[in-house]
Amino acid sequence: MTTSIKPLSNSQKLFLQRLLVSHILTDNEARDLYNNIRTQFANIVPDEEDNDGPDPSYMGNSFDHNLGLINASLLPAFNLEICTLLLPPPYNPDDTPNNNASLIKYHAIVNKSNDGIAKSHGASSSIYGPHELAYLRLLLEKLVEHDNANNKSNHKGCMGIMNKMDIINTRNYLEGAHANKLSLASTESALEVFITEKWLVEMAPPGDDDSDDEDQEEEEERRKKKKRKSSGRKSLKGTYYGIGPRSFLELGEFLVGVGMEEERMPQTIINRP
Repeated sequence: MTTSIKPLSNSQKLFLQRLLVSHILTDNEARDLYNNIRTQFANIVPDEEDNDGPDPSYMGNSFDHNLGLINASLLPAFNLEICTLLLPPPYNPDDTPNNNASLIKYHAIVNKSNDGIAKSHGASSSIYGPHELAYLRLLLEKLVEHDNANNKSNHKGCMGIMNKMDIINTRNYLEGAHANKLSLASTESALEVFITEKWLVEMAPPGDDDSDDEDQEEEEERRKKKKRKSSGRKSLKGTYYGIGPRSFLELGEFLVGVGMEEERMPQTIINRP
C-alpha cells in the first residue's frame, strides 16, 4: 500500500529552497530564515479555488515542528532529509578563543540514499570531476591524521587543521589515476567550492585556542593589540582550515573509516513532527 505524501506549503518550499542553496546553516541562521519567511507570508490570503492545497503560509507550530513536517514529506518522496548535528560554533578571528564554548546546531539537507547520484557526486553537485573528489577525500584523511596525532582533548568533531598552502600542496600526493591531474588553478577553484559548501571551514591557527591558563582580561588586551598591529591583514601563519559540518553530516562513515574515533563524531538530532 502506497503511503500518501502530504504536499508542502509554499512557505515550506521556500524554506527548503533557501536551505538547499545555503548548503548548511547554523541554528540561529535557520531560525532567522524561518521567521523571515513567516513574516513574508503573514498577509497572504489562501486561494479560495485551491481548497485541496495547504495554506501557503503554514510552517508548523514552531521552527522544530516545521523541520519535522518537511522531513515527513521529503524523506518518503525523495529520500532526502533535513539533518541536524551539534558542533562548536564557527571560528571568528575577532572573538576571544573559548575552548568551553557551548555546542550549537547545524542544519543541512542530506541525501539518505546510496544511489548513483550519491556515489558519483558524493562531495558536491558543483564539482563533477573524479580528481576533485579524490582530492577532497585525501584532504579529509590528512585532517583526521593531524587530529589523531595532535589532539589529546575530548572535543566533539575533528580538531585537525592545515594551512592553505599545505592544503593546496596536498594535490601533489594524489596517486594512481588522479596523480598530476589537478593544476594549481583547478585546485584553488575546488578549494573555494569546498569552503563555500562547508565541506571545509576556517579554523583557529595553532596557539589561538591555548589560552585556558591565561587571565581573560590580559588575553583580550593582547588580542586587541595584535589586531591593531596587523591593520586588518591576515596572520603570517596564514589561514587554517579543518573539516566542516557538512562533511560530518554526509561523509560520517568515510571519516570513521579513515581513522576518526566514533566517540568524537558529533551528536545528530532527528527532526520528526
